[in-house]
Amino acid sequence: MRVFAAYALRPFAVFFFAIVKVLRPVRHKATLISRQSDTTPVDFALLIGELGQQDRSLKIKLLCSSRAARSERFLGYLRHTIVELWHIADSSAVILDDCTFSVSYFPQRKELYVLQMWHALGTIKRISWQAVDSPGGRDSHLARATRMHANYSTVLVAGEASREIYRHAFRTARTRIKVLPLPRVDILRNPDMNRIDMLLSQNPNFFVRSPLILYAPTFRDCVEASSKWLTHLKSLLSAAEACGATLILKAYLHETTLEDRGVQLPTSPNLIVDPDVDILDLLTIVDHVVTDYSAIAFEAAVAGKPLWFYIPDYDDYRKNYGLSVDPLQYMSEACFDSSEKLMEAFLQTTLPSMQQEQFLRTFVQSPEKASITSAKRIARLVLQSIQ
Repeated sequence: MRVFAAYALRPFAVFFFAIVKVLRPVRHKATLISRQSDTTPVDFALLIGELGQQDRSLKIKLLCSSRAARSERFLGYLRHTIVELWHIADSSAVILDDCTFSVSYFPQRKELYVLQMWHALGTIKRISWQAVDSPGGRDSHLARATRMHANYSTVLVAGEASREIYRHAFRTARTRIKVLPLPRVDILRNPDMNRIDMLLSQNPNFFVRSPLILYAPTFRDCVEASSKWLTHLKSLLSAAEACGATLILKAYLHETTLEDRGVQLPTSPNLIVDPDVDILDLLTIVDHVVTDYSAIAFEAAVAGKPLWFYIPDYDDYRKNYGLSVDPLQYMSEACFDSSEKLMEAFLQTTLPSMQQEQFLRTFVQSPEKASITSAKRIARLVLQSIQ
Protein backbone atom coordinates (compact mmCIF):
# COMPACT_ATOMS: atom_id res chain seq x y z
CA MET A 1 0.00 0.00 0.00
CA ARG A 2 2.77 2.44 0.92
CA VAL A 3 4.62 1.58 -2.29
CA PHE A 4 1.51 2.23 -4.40
CA ALA A 5 0.89 5.51 -2.59
CA ALA A 6 4.48 6.67 -3.16
CA TYR A 7 4.18 6.11 -6.91
CA ALA A 8 0.63 7.43 -7.20
CA LEU A 9 1.25 10.63 -5.24
CA ARG A 10 4.50 11.63 -6.90
CA PRO A 11 2.89 13.63 -9.78
CA PHE A 12 0.97 15.66 -7.19
CA ALA A 13 4.14 16.08 -5.12
CA VAL A 14 6.04 17.31 -8.17
CA PHE A 15 3.28 19.79 -8.99
CA PHE A 16 3.07 21.05 -5.40
CA PHE A 17 6.81 21.58 -5.13
CA ALA A 18 6.89 23.32 -8.52
CA ILE A 19 4.46 25.91 -7.12
CA VAL A 20 6.57 26.31 -3.98
CA LYS A 21 9.69 26.92 -6.08
CA VAL A 22 7.88 29.60 -8.07
CA LEU A 23 6.89 31.32 -4.84
CA ARG A 24 10.37 31.01 -3.31
CA PRO A 25 13.14 32.41 -5.56
CA VAL A 26 16.64 31.16 -4.77
CA ARG A 27 18.69 33.15 -2.26
CA HIS A 28 22.22 32.91 -0.95
CA LYS A 29 21.11 30.49 1.71
CA ALA A 30 22.05 27.14 3.22
CA THR A 31 19.48 24.90 4.90
CA LEU A 32 20.68 22.19 7.28
CA ILE A 33 18.25 19.33 7.97
CA SER A 34 18.70 16.71 10.67
CA ARG A 35 16.46 13.73 11.30
CA GLN A 36 18.80 12.39 13.97
CA SER A 37 18.10 14.84 16.75
CA ASP A 38 15.66 17.46 18.05
CA THR A 39 18.62 19.64 19.03
CA THR A 40 21.50 20.90 16.93
CA PRO A 41 23.91 18.04 16.12
CA VAL A 42 27.52 18.80 16.96
CA ASP A 43 28.59 18.48 13.31
CA PHE A 44 26.02 21.06 12.27
CA ALA A 45 26.93 23.41 15.13
CA LEU A 46 30.60 23.42 14.15
CA LEU A 47 29.82 23.79 10.45
CA ILE A 48 27.38 26.66 11.01
CA GLY A 49 30.05 28.52 12.95
CA GLU A 50 32.53 28.15 10.10
CA LEU A 51 30.02 29.07 7.41
CA GLY A 52 29.21 32.26 9.32
CA GLN A 53 32.89 33.16 9.64
CA GLN A 54 33.75 32.49 6.00
CA ASP A 55 30.68 34.18 4.47
CA ARG A 56 28.65 36.54 6.65
CA SER A 57 26.18 37.20 3.84
CA LEU A 58 25.06 33.56 3.80
CA LYS A 59 21.61 33.00 5.30
CA ILE A 60 21.42 29.83 7.38
CA LYS A 61 18.33 27.85 8.35
CA LEU A 62 18.51 24.89 10.71
CA LEU A 63 15.72 22.29 10.85
CA CYS A 64 16.09 19.54 13.46
CA SER A 65 13.39 16.98 14.15
CA SER A 66 13.95 13.32 14.96
CA ARG A 67 11.76 10.55 13.61
CA ALA A 68 10.36 10.03 17.10
CA ALA A 69 9.34 13.68 17.42
CA ARG A 70 7.66 13.66 14.02
CA SER A 71 5.66 10.54 14.76
CA GLU A 72 4.37 11.95 18.07
CA ARG A 73 2.86 15.10 16.56
CA PHE A 74 -0.37 15.34 14.62
CA LEU A 75 0.48 15.06 10.92
CA GLY A 76 4.07 15.42 12.08
CA TYR A 77 5.75 13.91 9.02
CA LEU A 78 3.61 15.89 6.59
CA ARG A 79 4.05 19.16 8.47
CA HIS A 80 7.82 18.81 8.68
CA THR A 81 8.09 17.79 5.04
CA ILE A 82 6.22 20.94 3.97
CA VAL A 83 8.43 23.12 6.18
CA GLU A 84 11.54 21.49 4.75
CA LEU A 85 10.32 21.97 1.17
CA TRP A 86 9.56 25.62 1.91
CA HIS A 87 13.17 26.25 2.91
CA ILE A 88 14.77 23.92 0.35
CA ALA A 89 13.00 25.83 -2.43
CA ASP A 90 14.88 29.10 -1.86
CA SER A 91 18.21 27.59 -0.80
CA SER A 92 21.47 27.44 -2.71
CA ALA A 93 22.69 24.54 -0.59
CA VAL A 94 21.08 21.85 1.52
CA ILE A 95 23.13 19.89 4.06
CA LEU A 96 21.86 16.59 5.47
CA ASP A 97 22.90 14.03 8.08
CA ASP A 98 20.46 11.27 7.08
CA CYS A 99 18.20 10.10 4.27
CA THR A 100 15.69 12.94 3.86
CA PHE A 101 12.41 12.40 2.05
CA SER A 102 11.93 16.06 1.13
CA VAL A 103 15.23 16.05 -0.79
CA SER A 104 15.19 12.61 -2.41
CA TYR A 105 11.53 12.20 -3.37
CA PHE A 106 10.96 15.65 -4.85
CA PRO A 107 12.65 16.97 -8.03
CA GLN A 108 15.27 19.58 -7.09
CA ARG A 109 16.63 22.50 -9.06
CA LYS A 110 19.70 21.47 -11.07
CA GLU A 111 21.78 24.20 -9.43
CA LEU A 112 20.89 23.13 -5.87
CA TYR A 113 23.94 21.80 -4.04
CA VAL A 114 23.02 18.87 -1.76
CA LEU A 115 25.67 17.68 0.68
CA GLN A 116 25.11 14.38 2.50
CA MET A 117 27.30 14.39 5.63
CA TRP A 118 25.66 11.28 7.15
CA HIS A 119 25.82 11.01 10.93
CA ALA A 120 28.81 8.76 11.53
CA LEU A 121 32.48 8.53 10.61
CA GLY A 122 31.86 5.20 8.92
CA THR A 123 29.77 2.07 9.13
CA ILE A 124 30.46 -1.40 10.46
CA LYS A 125 27.07 -2.90 9.63
CA ARG A 126 25.35 -2.62 6.28
CA ILE A 127 23.18 0.47 5.82
CA SER A 128 20.65 1.99 3.42
CA TRP A 129 20.65 0.27 0.01
CA GLN A 130 23.04 -2.40 1.30
CA ALA A 131 20.49 -3.38 3.96
CA VAL A 132 17.19 -3.36 2.03
CA ASP A 133 14.98 -6.39 2.67
CA SER A 134 17.09 -7.42 5.67
CA PRO A 135 16.10 -7.19 9.37
CA GLY A 136 15.99 -3.52 10.32
CA GLY A 137 16.37 -2.42 6.69
CA ARG A 138 13.82 -0.84 4.38
CA ASP A 139 11.65 -2.67 1.91
CA SER A 140 13.40 -2.47 -1.46
CA HIS A 141 10.18 -1.65 -3.33
CA LEU A 142 9.44 1.24 -0.99
CA ALA A 143 13.03 2.45 -1.23
CA ARG A 144 12.71 2.65 -5.02
CA ALA A 145 9.29 4.27 -4.85
CA THR A 146 10.52 7.01 -2.50
CA ARG A 147 13.80 7.41 -4.44
CA MET A 148 15.92 6.81 -1.36
CA HIS A 149 19.19 8.81 -1.37
CA ALA A 150 18.51 10.52 -4.71
CA ASN A 151 19.65 14.04 -5.66
CA TYR A 152 22.97 14.21 -3.79
CA SER A 153 25.69 16.45 -5.20
CA THR A 154 28.37 15.28 -2.75
CA VAL A 155 28.64 12.54 -0.13
CA LEU A 156 31.32 12.81 2.56
CA VAL A 157 33.29 9.84 3.86
CA ALA A 158 35.95 9.91 6.57
CA GLY A 159 38.48 7.74 4.77
CA GLU A 160 39.27 6.27 1.38
CA ALA A 161 38.41 2.75 2.58
CA SER A 162 34.75 3.79 3.01
CA ARG A 163 34.31 5.25 -0.48
CA GLU A 164 33.14 2.01 -2.09
CA ILE A 165 30.92 1.16 0.89
CA TYR A 166 29.07 4.46 0.65
CA ARG A 167 28.86 4.23 -3.13
CA HIS A 168 26.77 1.07 -2.77
CA ALA A 169 24.90 2.26 0.34
CA PHE A 170 23.72 5.49 -1.34
CA ARG A 171 23.77 4.32 -4.97
CA THR A 172 25.70 7.37 -6.00
CA ALA A 173 28.54 7.94 -8.45
CA ARG A 174 32.02 7.40 -7.09
CA THR A 175 33.01 10.85 -8.35
CA ARG A 176 30.43 12.43 -6.03
CA ILE A 177 32.06 10.92 -2.94
CA LYS A 178 34.65 13.10 -1.22
CA VAL A 179 37.02 11.99 1.53
CA LEU A 180 36.55 14.54 4.28
CA PRO A 181 35.87 13.57 7.94
CA LEU A 182 32.97 15.10 9.84
CA PRO A 183 33.57 18.14 12.06
CA ARG A 184 33.24 15.96 15.18
CA VAL A 185 36.81 14.73 14.65
CA ASP A 186 37.99 18.23 15.62
CA ILE A 187 36.39 17.79 19.06
CA LEU A 188 37.56 14.22 19.47
CA ARG A 189 41.15 15.16 18.70
CA ASN A 190 41.10 18.38 20.72
CA PRO A 191 38.44 18.20 23.46
CA ASP A 192 37.40 21.26 25.42
CA MET A 193 39.08 20.55 28.77
CA ASN A 194 37.02 23.15 30.62
CA ARG A 195 33.88 21.35 29.49
CA ILE A 196 35.39 18.02 30.52
CA ASP A 197 36.33 19.33 33.97
CA MET A 198 32.73 20.45 34.47
CA LEU A 199 31.50 17.04 33.34
CA LEU A 200 33.77 15.30 35.82
CA SER A 201 32.57 17.44 38.71
CA GLN A 202 28.90 16.86 37.81
CA ASN A 203 29.22 13.07 37.57
CA PRO A 204 31.36 11.80 40.46
CA ASN A 205 29.55 8.43 40.31
CA PHE A 206 31.41 7.67 37.07
CA PHE A 207 34.67 7.35 38.95
CA VAL A 208 33.77 5.35 42.06
CA ARG A 209 35.21 2.27 40.36
CA SER A 210 37.90 1.67 37.75
CA PRO A 211 38.27 1.09 34.87
CA LEU A 212 35.43 3.12 33.36
CA ILE A 213 34.04 1.29 30.31
CA LEU A 214 31.69 2.68 27.68
CA TYR A 215 29.51 0.00 26.08
CA ALA A 216 27.78 1.28 22.93
CA PRO A 217 26.12 -1.58 21.04
CA THR A 218 24.02 -1.55 17.91
CA PHE A 219 20.54 -2.16 19.24
CA ARG A 220 18.51 -4.95 17.67
CA ASP A 221 15.04 -4.32 16.28
CA CYS A 222 13.15 -7.54 17.01
CA VAL A 223 12.23 -8.92 20.44
CA GLU A 224 14.12 -12.18 19.91
CA ALA A 225 17.36 -10.38 19.02
CA SER A 226 16.86 -7.98 21.93
CA SER A 227 16.49 -10.92 24.31
CA LYS A 228 19.76 -12.45 23.12
CA TRP A 229 21.49 -9.10 23.44
CA LEU A 230 20.22 -8.77 26.99
CA THR A 231 21.87 -12.11 27.84
CA HIS A 232 25.17 -10.82 26.45
CA LEU A 233 24.80 -7.58 28.44
CA LYS A 234 24.26 -9.50 31.69
CA SER A 235 27.39 -11.55 30.98
CA LEU A 236 29.42 -8.41 30.33
CA LEU A 237 28.06 -6.77 33.49
CA SER A 238 28.96 -9.84 35.59
CA ALA A 239 32.52 -9.66 34.29
CA ALA A 240 32.67 -5.94 35.07
CA GLU A 241 31.41 -6.56 38.61
CA ALA A 242 34.01 -9.29 39.12
CA CYS A 243 36.88 -6.91 38.40
CA GLY A 244 35.28 -3.85 40.04
CA ALA A 245 34.74 -1.87 36.84
CA THR A 246 31.98 0.60 35.95
CA LEU A 247 30.00 -0.07 32.78
CA ILE A 248 28.25 2.84 31.05
CA LEU A 249 25.57 1.67 28.60
CA LYS A 250 24.73 3.90 25.66
CA ALA A 251 22.20 2.17 23.42
CA TYR A 252 20.80 3.68 20.23
CA LEU A 253 17.05 3.38 20.65
CA HIS A 254 15.68 5.58 17.83
CA GLU A 255 11.87 5.52 17.87
CA THR A 256 11.30 3.13 20.76
CA THR A 257 12.56 2.57 24.27
CA LEU A 258 14.00 -0.55 25.82
CA GLU A 259 10.75 -1.19 27.68
CA ASP A 260 8.71 -0.92 24.49
CA ARG A 261 10.78 -3.76 23.08
CA GLY A 262 10.23 -5.94 26.10
CA VAL A 263 13.77 -5.57 27.41
CA GLN A 264 14.22 -5.21 31.18
CA LEU A 265 17.74 -4.10 31.96
CA PRO A 266 19.60 -5.51 34.95
CA THR A 267 20.32 -3.23 37.89
CA SER A 268 23.73 -2.97 39.51
CA PRO A 269 25.89 -0.32 41.21
CA ASN A 270 28.43 -1.13 38.47
CA LEU A 271 26.00 -0.23 35.66
CA ILE A 272 25.09 3.30 34.52
CA VAL A 273 22.36 3.35 31.87
CA ASP A 274 22.17 6.09 29.25
CA PRO A 275 23.46 9.04 31.30
CA ASP A 276 22.48 12.52 30.12
CA VAL A 277 25.95 13.14 28.72
CA ASP A 278 26.85 13.51 25.05
CA ILE A 279 28.62 10.44 23.75
CA LEU A 280 31.50 12.54 22.40
CA ASP A 281 32.12 13.79 25.94
CA LEU A 282 31.96 10.24 27.27
CA LEU A 283 34.60 9.20 24.76
CA THR A 284 36.95 11.73 26.32
CA ILE A 285 36.63 10.51 29.91
CA VAL A 286 36.26 6.71 29.67
CA ASP A 287 39.16 4.26 29.85
CA HIS A 288 37.86 1.75 27.27
CA VAL A 289 35.17 1.56 24.58
CA VAL A 290 33.26 -1.63 23.78
CA THR A 291 30.93 -2.05 20.84
CA ASP A 292 29.74 -4.76 18.50
CA TYR A 293 28.80 -3.34 15.10
CA SER A 294 28.30 0.37 15.89
CA ALA A 295 30.06 3.24 14.11
CA ILE A 296 31.17 4.45 17.55
CA ALA A 297 34.22 2.30 16.77
CA PHE A 298 35.58 4.96 14.43
CA GLU A 299 35.00 7.77 16.92
CA ALA A 300 36.67 5.79 19.71
CA ALA A 301 39.69 5.24 17.48
CA VAL A 302 39.92 8.98 16.74
CA ALA A 303 39.66 9.73 20.48
CA GLY A 304 42.55 7.37 21.12
CA LYS A 305 40.65 5.09 23.48
CA PRO A 306 41.34 1.33 23.54
CA LEU A 307 38.62 -0.15 21.33
CA TRP A 308 37.10 -3.61 21.77
CA PHE A 309 34.47 -5.65 19.94
CA TYR A 310 32.22 -7.87 22.07
CA ILE A 311 30.60 -10.08 19.42
CA PRO A 312 29.25 -13.37 20.80
CA ASP A 313 26.57 -13.26 18.06
CA TYR A 314 29.04 -12.64 15.23
CA ASP A 315 27.94 -15.50 12.95
CA ASP A 316 24.22 -14.76 13.32
CA TYR A 317 24.65 -11.01 12.85
CA ARG A 318 26.82 -11.39 9.75
CA LYS A 319 24.28 -13.80 8.24
CA ASN A 320 21.11 -11.85 9.08
CA TYR A 321 22.23 -8.21 8.94
CA GLY A 322 25.53 -8.24 7.08
CA LEU A 323 28.74 -6.30 7.64
CA SER A 324 30.33 -3.54 5.61
CA VAL A 325 33.48 -3.71 7.73
CA ASP A 326 34.39 -6.99 9.42
CA PRO A 327 35.98 -6.37 12.85
CA LEU A 328 37.72 -9.75 12.70
CA GLN A 329 39.51 -8.68 9.53
CA TYR A 330 40.82 -5.36 10.84
CA MET A 331 41.04 -5.83 14.62
CA SER A 332 41.13 -9.55 15.32
CA GLU A 333 43.10 -9.06 18.54
CA ALA A 334 40.32 -6.84 19.95
CA CYS A 335 37.40 -9.17 19.15
CA PHE A 336 35.95 -11.39 21.87
CA ASP A 337 32.95 -13.66 22.34
CA SER A 338 33.77 -14.21 26.03
CA SER A 339 33.11 -11.38 28.49
CA GLU A 340 35.65 -12.82 30.97
CA LYS A 341 38.46 -12.84 28.40
CA LEU A 342 37.46 -9.36 27.28
CA MET A 343 37.71 -8.06 30.84
CA GLU A 344 41.13 -9.68 31.23
CA ALA A 345 42.26 -7.77 28.14
CA PHE A 346 41.03 -4.49 29.69
CA LEU A 347 43.22 -4.98 32.72
CA GLN A 348 46.33 -5.62 30.65
CA THR A 349 46.36 -2.49 28.51
CA THR A 350 45.62 1.22 28.69
CA LEU A 351 46.73 2.25 25.19
CA PRO A 352 45.39 1.63 21.66
CA SER A 353 47.00 -1.35 19.94
CA MET A 354 48.98 -1.27 16.70
CA GLN A 355 45.99 -2.90 14.98
CA GLN A 356 43.78 -0.06 16.20
CA GLU A 357 46.22 2.55 14.91
CA GLN A 358 46.14 0.87 11.50
CA PHE A 359 42.34 0.69 11.64
CA LEU A 360 42.24 4.43 12.30
CA ARG A 361 44.61 5.26 9.42
CA THR A 362 42.55 3.09 7.10
CA PHE A 363 39.14 4.57 7.82
CA VAL A 364 39.70 8.15 9.01
CA GLN A 365 41.86 10.58 7.07
CA SER A 366 44.42 12.46 9.13
CA PRO A 367 44.50 16.26 8.78
CA GLU A 368 47.26 17.69 6.60
CA LYS A 369 47.47 20.73 8.86
CA ALA A 370 46.18 20.85 12.43
CA SER A 371 45.09 24.46 11.95
CA ILE A 372 42.74 23.57 9.08
CA THR A 373 39.87 21.76 10.76
CA SER A 374 37.31 19.53 9.07
CA ALA A 375 34.64 22.14 9.76
CA LYS A 376 36.67 24.74 7.85
CA ARG A 377 37.21 22.42 4.92
CA ILE A 378 33.54 21.45 4.67
CA ALA A 379 32.43 25.07 4.91
CA ARG A 380 34.86 25.97 2.14
CA LEU A 381 33.49 23.09 0.02
CA VAL A 382 29.91 24.29 0.45
CA LEU A 383 30.67 27.93 -0.31
CA GLN A 384 32.76 27.14 -3.37
CA SER A 385 29.96 24.94 -4.70
CA ILE A 386 27.31 27.68 -4.56
CA GLN A 387 29.31 30.66 -5.77
